[in-house]
Amino acid sequence: MMLSEKMRPSKISRMIGNEEARLEAAKWLKNWSLGSKPLLLTGPPGVGKSTLVYALAQEFGYSVIEYNASDVRTRDALEERIGPMLNNQSLFSDEGRFLVFLDEIDGLSGRADYAGIDFVLDFVENVPVPVVLAANVEDDQRLKKIVQKSHHLRFQPVAEDVLYIYLKEISRQEGLKEVTNDALKRIVRTSRGDVRFALNSLQTFIASREGNPESTDRQFPTDQEALASIFEAETFEESIERMRNLDAQPRDKVRYFFDAIVGAKNLDARAKADALSLVADADILMGEINKTQSWRLLRYLDRILVKSAFGRSLVPVEGSIPWNLRLSIWNDGRVMKDLLPTLSARFHVGKSSFSSLYLPYLSLYFKRNETGFEKFARSNDLGDSEKRVILKFSTRK
Repeated sequence: MMLSEKMRPSKISRMIGNEEARLEAAKWLKNWSLGSKPLLLTGPPGVGKSTLVYALAQEFGYSVIEYNASDVRTRDALEERIGPMLNNQSLFSDEGRFLVFLDEIDGLSGRADYAGIDFVLDFVENVPVPVVLAANVEDDQRLKKIVQKSHHLRFQPVAEDVLYIYLKEISRQEGLKEVTNDALKRIVRTSRGDVRFALNSLQTFIASREGNPESTDRQFPTDQEALASIFEAETFEESIERMRNLDAQPRDKVRYFFDAIVGAKNLDARAKADALSLVADADILMGEINKTQSWRLLRYLDRILVKSAFGRSLVPVEGSIPWNLRLSIWNDGRVMKDLLPTLSARFHVGKSSFSSLYLPYLSLYFKRNETGFEKFARSNDLGDSEKRVILKFSTRK
């Protein structure tokens, strides 16, 4: 079992970091009554948002009904999954208490699910049970309405000194005498306040020491070293084999490759677009795996990610892209992935050619011609997210 799952706290008091936010969340659920605002948790991945929801539910006697908005992205899909709760009061009888958890609501993006946010607003105002929403970002125009109608709590990355004490205590409890203070400090430094990432790194370190008892702290396998070996493989199959030996969560693998491609200085716009399209496919596959629990599909995830990087001379990056900027780029990419088929067909060119050659000039033209842009947006049924992303290209060189 992964350490991140084994050590997941089941009580609020056993969590670390974001003490004030945890206390406020407990007060919210304790005082919840019909008509109360939903609870909105925002903050970077790995800082305890989901863990808090389940710990709260257990301590206050609720069962959690969880949905991931990035997997149920359109209004129709949301209504199909969640809508029956609005009309089925018997589900919430005295036989049990339920709490609805809608995770990654910032995953609602693009033209197809533009109305999804409106449905979420309708849902949280009418559902007869507590509702908790979670998002990795809050400075998104699409989420402003939800922020205004929610009890909003912001989560921050866990402080390094707190994370160090936490990992040291886990090492003591698990009898991990081979884990030195220097190794823990290095894990903490590279984790950047992400508790889940820190626990996964600790497990990777333990596995490396068990495989080579004579290893030293200087041989601690960093993310960059593991990725470098994958990127430097001479054959595709060799790269696949090294990928399978990378001890990281699937979501973290997607993040590693995304960071490396975005940070690559040797790739032009077209090459990055092609590579990121494959990473986006991997992300969609990951969503399908989570939704259907078809874990056998993970073998295809590795192949898609390796294909995105193989032969591109990538170099791993470490913390070069802040989490909020990375998520902004990621969300913009999702919007563009929805837009490209329609716009490239309209201009009778390929998607890659449109994004690298046509779009920057089109964006610059529309930035100087607001009336023309509004007319273009109406004729192509563009929402605020799509218009914002298109105009961004005018500032790129």
